[in-house]
Amino acid sequence: MPTLLSRLWHQVRGWVGAAPSLLVLFILIAYPMASLLIQIVLPHLFDVKMSFTPSLQPFFKVFTSKGNLTAVIDSLAIGAVAAVFATVIGTVTAFGSAKAPRGVRAVMNGAIWIVFFTPSYVIAEGWLILMQDGGILSQVFHLPNGWSAWFFTRFGLVITMGFRYFPFVHMAMEQAIANVGTEFVNAGRMLGASRAQRFRKIILPLLTPALLAGGSIAFAEGFGDFGFAAAISPQVHIPLISYQIYSALNQAPVDYPAAAGLSLLLILVTGGTLLLQMWWLGRRTYVTISSGSKVNVPPAGRRMSGATIASLIIAVVALVLPLGSTFLESLWNSNAAGLTFSNLSWQNYAQAMQVGGNGLQALTRSFTYSLIAAVITMTIGLFVAHQMAFRKSAATRILNLVTMATIAIPGVVLAAAFIFAWNAVWLIPIHLVLYGTSWVLGMAYVAGHLPYAIRLQLGAMSQLSPNLMTAARVLGAKNTTILRKVVVPLVQATTISTFFLTFTDTMFELPASSLLYPAGEPPFPVLINSKFQAFEWGQGAALAMIGLLFVIVSYAIGQFITSKLASKGGSKKQSVSVDADVSETEVLVSRYS
Repeated sequence: MPTLLSRLWHQVRGWVGAAPSLLVLFILIAYPMASLLIQIVLPHLFDVKMSFTPSLQPFFKVFTSKGNLTAVIDSLAIGAVAAVFATVIGTVTAFGSAKAPRGVRAVMNGAIWIVFFTPSYVIAEGWLILMQDGGILSQVFHLPNGWSAWFFTRFGLVITMGFRYFPFVHMAMEQAIANVGTEFVNAGRMLGASRAQRFRKIILPLLTPALLAGGSIAFAEGFGDFGFAAAISPQVHIPLISYQIYSALNQAPVDYPAAAGLSLLLILVTGGTLLLQMWWLGRRTYVTISSGSKVNVPPAGRRMSGATIASLIIAVVALVLPLGSTFLESLWNSNAAGLTFSNLSWQNYAQAMQVGGNGLQALTRSFTYSLIAAVITMTIGLFVAHQMAFRKSAATRILNLVTMATIAIPGVVLAAAFIFAWNAVWLIPIHLVLYGTSWVLGMAYVAGHLPYAIRLQLGAMSQLSPNLMTAARVLGAKNTTILRKVVVPLVQATTISTFFLTFTDTMFELPASSLLYPAGEPPFPVLINSKFQAFEWGQGAALAMIGLLFVIVSYAIGQFITSKLASKGGSKKQSVSVDADVSETEVLVSRYS
């Protein structure tokens, strides 16, 4: 009986302790997603005259619509082919980087990281500026109108998406290539295998986990990316599923069943892709590192290999062409005046940053949103991760499940869920209709980044010994004291990283910004996109370059602070002795990131 009571008391304490975290995740994630998905079976729940009559007929009508069906098929086909293309060129750049001289490797990896951090809609608009009639290439080479008609097709969309998503594959492959031990390659060489056979039958099979990880993320991004859809769909008239969701929520009357049905399909495909990857990897082992393994570090000589040269070309195409075109467009006074020195000036930048102008107001607005969202996300993420790491219970298992599942939800779906949740008719009597206010936009920013912040900080805390927490409790420290004086100093580098990652990403966040911003108060990414949609290319390009520079500088500051904390922690190792009752526990605490 005492054992049963103690277990019951442990479970009760677990639920009570996790209650604040569960409440936060319920408000920010569970309630909005439930409000969205319940619309599928209760299509009249959000009508002015609310009805609980169930029906799947509106949901089935979603897929009888030619526009919706075309968007789904196009998104699947374009996402799949773009993922294959991204996997191919990402593999090339990973091998090219491994074989490159140190300086070339640093430049190449820096370019790939910039492509990775640049928002997809900025990349997409850069390609449009480059390839359209009267664009950069037309001006430079005096090309006739219609020369780039091939580009404004599904084929052109696949190419641009592949060059946007290959960094996912590159980053997954880079470490995997180094982890393929030299003993495997040497064994194949001793058995008479040619270089091509060793690559095809030894190296590539061992790189399967990295290939699947990068390729599946590239497909999930391509299938549900709102940035490319928002920038290109109105221009090339190729319907994509994420833009169909946006259109369903911005038409009159609002088509709630269509938005809910398409959102469900987007979640199922994205989540199914990740589950398929996990199932495939579970069929066999891909272990390449053991106690006797030798890390494969290819010699980086002075001469560049063919893979390195190809990688540099890919980096130039992926980064310099779209962003270089955007920068050049930002300097043009008029597209009609041609590419001449007299037509270049900083006029667009002056107008964009004019005191009292829309550009400076939008930048200030997004800066405020980003700063507040980053502080809240970092703080809540730290608190929830601490509970999940050191207070094991049924409640923390639910927290773990919710945070993992939310990562598979695309941004446009989560933004759509906030419309359903905070514009519901049942909120009117209690005056809690937050849709159309800055509150709901800020909440959406936090909700979109919180699962990543929790997972990142959970990874850092998983390396801390539970004995540290036990020792602190024996010495009379409360949970808040333990978190502030024991945990935070040991994971401070990761905590700072989550702050800057949230801050920089929120500055350019488009789905929630487009769907949830208060009327007359557009955030910075909405203003950029609206300038491009209005064919104000110079103004849009100037705003995009200002925002990109702002984000890069902010990220560099974050990296600098993180590296300083890491070096400080690595040079000052502390030894902590704990005397608890009869036993003595000596804990060596290393300050690291």
